[in-house]
This record gives sequence, C-alpha cells and structure tokens, in this order.
Amino acid sequence: MTRWLRPSLSRRIILALLLAIGLLAGVVLIQDQLDLQRSMGTSVAQLGQQIAAGLDELDDPAQAAKLMSGHARHLNAQRRRQEMLPGDLLFQLFDARGQRLYASAPAEAISKPGLGEQTIGGRAYWTYRKDGERWSLRLAEPSIASTHLLGFASWELGKQLLLAFPLMLLPLWLAVRRGLAPLRRLTKGIETMDIRHQLAPLALDLRYAELRPLGQAFDTLLARLRERLAREQAFVHDAAHELRTPLAVIAAQAHTVLQTHDEATRRQASAALMQAIARSAHLSQQLLDLATLDQASPPTRDLIDVAALSADILAQHLRLASEQGIELSLEAPPQLTLHIDRGAFLSLLQNLIDNALRYVGRGGRVEVSLKLDAQGLQLAVADDGPGIAQADQVQVFERFWRGKNHDLPGTGLGLAIVRQAARRLGGQVHISAGLGQRGVCFELGIPRAALGIP
Repeated sequence: MTRWLRPSLSRRIILALLLAIGLLAGVVLIQDQLDLQRSMGTSVAQLGQQIAAGLDELDDPAQAAKLMSGHARHLNAQRRRQEMLPGDLLFQLFDARGQRLYASAPAEAISKPGLGEQTIGGRAYWTYRKDGERWSLRLAEPSIASTHLLGFASWELGKQLLLAFPLMLLPLWLAVRRGLAPLRRLTKGIETMDIRHQLAPLALDLRYAELRPLGQAFDTLLARLRERLAREQAFVHDAAHELRTPLAVIAAQAHTVLQTHDEATRRQASAALMQAIARSAHLSQQLLDLATLDQASPPTRDLIDVAALSADILAQHLRLASEQGIELSLEAPPQLTLHIDRGAFLSLLQNLIDNALRYVGRGGRVEVSLKLDAQGLQLAVADDGPGIAQADQVQVFERFWRGKNHDLPGTGLGLAIVRQAARRLGGQVHISAGLGQRGVCFELGIPRAALGIP
C-alpha cells in the first residue's frame, strides 16, 4: 500500500491524461445539452410548418382532421420508442371560425401565435401556432427538464467512456512506460558507476528530444567532476611535495639543535629552523586561503570602503618596502564604498603587493591604483622590476608554478590565489607592461553588475 502512495511520474502522467479526457467529455456533455435545448423549440416549429404545408392543399374539414390524426398516431408512436423523449406531442386543429376540428388529447387550446412556451395540464410545453386562411394548426411538445436531460446524456456518455477507458489506458500505459525507459537506463548507469575509479561519460541514447539535454547535462557534469578531481589530486600531490622540503629542513635543523654542542652551529641551525617554520606556516596559510576561495558557497558581499582597506594593506607592507628601499604608493579616491567580498579582495591585494615587493628589487617602485569607472572597479598593481617573460605569462597563475632565472624563495601559490580571488569577486586579472614599460602590471577588472551597481 505504501508503494502506491509514493509519488509516481507514470501515475501522474496517466492521471493527467485521464483527467484531460474527463474534462473534454464534460465539455462535450454540456455543449450537447445546450445544443439540444436550443433545438427543442425549433423542432416543433419545423414540424408545424411541414404539416401546415400539407393542410393548405385540403378544403374538407374531415380530411384535414384525418390528416392530423394520422400525423399524431405516427409521430407519437415513434416518440414512444425513444427513451429520452418525455411524452406525446399534442396536436390541435381549428377552422377559421375557431371551431375545434381535432385534438389529440383533451387540453386547453394553445393560445400564443408562433413559437412559444405554455403550461398545459400543469406541464411545461414548447408550443407552435400557425393561423392560415382555412385552418389554425397548433402543436405542443413537452419540455425536457435540464436535470433529466443532463442525467440521460451523462448515462449515455458514461457507458461509452466505460467501454473506451480500457482501450485508452493500455496505449497510455505503454507510451508512458516506453517513454520513461531511458530514464531508467540513466538511473541504472548512475547506480553502477564507480566514482572512485572512473567518471566516464554515460553516453546513453535517450532517444527523445526532451531527455537528450538531461543526458548531455549529466555527461557535462561528469566531465567537470573529472577535471576537478584531477585538479585536486594534482593539488594534493604538489602540496605534499612542497611541504616535504620545509618539513625535512625542520627535522634536520631540529636534530642539529638537539645534538650539537657548538653554540655557533646551534645558532645557525636555529635560524634555519625558524626560516623553515615560517615557510611552512606561509605555505599552509596560502593553501588554506586557496581552499577557502575554491569553495562552492556564494561569496559574502559586505559594504566596505575599499579605498581605506587598500590603504591599510599598503601600510602593513611599508616597513618591508622601506627596508628594501622600495617606493610603495597608492593612488585612490578618498573614499570608495562598495558591496564586495572582503576576504577575496584582501587576499588578492595582499598577494599582488607581496609578489611585487618580492621580485621588484632594491630601489624599485610599486604603484597601486584604484578607481571606479563606467566599466566597474579597476585595480592595478604595477612595478618597474624585471617583469615576466611573454612566454611565461600564460603559466604564472598556475598553482606551484615558479618562474626561472631567480633564486628567491616562494611557494608558487600567490598568483594562483590572485586568480581565484578575482573569480570569486566576479572579475578577471590581466597582465600588462609595468611602470615606464618595465616590470609588470596586474590589472583587476570587476564589472559594475558584479558589484550590484546599475
């Protein structure tokens, strides 16, 4: 019983089709009733006109009465054989002086000329009266009550539907079952998929145009999952490789500190130990930042003064810039309040400035500019350092990729964090020439729509 109470697409489709058939039958029933009610009055008028045409050819009252009697017997005998008709027709014939020549039943005379309605003997009738030069023909047909007419028509239509339903249900059930067969194959393919070892496309022939987009979308999703899984596996492999070196240094230097008795060697090992710990902490923080930016949850946009936030970030790097003789400056409006993801913007600008200060060299310049224009928010971090070779600019945003021809320590994650933060902010990062056509400039553009600005 519980199985039949569960929602079922097959039952829903079949019930919807049966309901549509039922509604159509109801519309047909109502339309037939209205048509029959309209035709009841006109039918008695048409019959009266036909009989009056025959009476016009007669002059003898006895023959006219005999003609009326024949019509009454013949027509009422036909009506009695039909179950739906509620009673006999009333026939009355008068001469020009108003003398009754014939009446099929004792009843009051039909008084209203033309087509009308009249109660005769306590019963409603449709009436027709035509007065000619010699004869006055009068007919009356019992009215059929709407409830009686509706009940009779419903019974007749119901008998036909009871016979037709089994014939309709079988093709409906077969069509629905065959139509949903591709979905059952898709379900089976998903159930038998080994997600740990393969995410190969299902490549099912779903046959129907309505189901093909579903199969294609699922195969596209599998392709994205394969790409993401491969990227995560590579990330884990690279992260383990990068962490192995500082951890090995930590272990070696810690062993030296514990085992050696020479003070100079201990100081040297301690310094190397602290440097390795700092590198490990920095790498761990960057891995955490990258994982946070990679998460699928939507960004949290707060109302922030990005100009003041940029100034705070630059102030944190002023001491390092001063120690290296680097000129660090900011060009921004006094206030620039926007709805933006604070964490992503903070990670992006911190890594761009850290990257510039790391590679620009002693005595260099680093300029940060911030503005809002017709396209959106524009952030640029430019320097006059050695720059990045054109061939390497495509790879600089890859995780753990580090440029050649330098011996500076680093993790290769800073610009990967920049790219991911830019995506989370709804923008993109581009590389162009730096200050005085030297060095490099990283330009971030965030469209106004991503900032909630019309």
